[in-house]
Amino acid sequence: MPPNGNSWDEYRKYVTDKLEEHSENHTEIFTRLGKIEVAIATLKVKAGVWGALAGAIPVAITIIVWLIVKK
Repeated sequence: MPPNGNSWDEYRKYVTDKLEEHSENHTEIFTRLGKIEVAIATLKVKAGVWGALAGAIPVAITIIVWLIVKK
């Protein structure tokens, strides 16, 4: 709550405190954002690996069937 008096010193302290509070909040937000970015990158890698495995299975089956039919 802003000071009720007309003192510049009181208001300056209030503004300084609020700026520090906002700075701490921004730091926390950026820290969380960094963690989220790492988590998303990890999920992208996992999705790529699972996608490659899922694509390799039909290819492997097709090659096996082709080799059996070719003989």
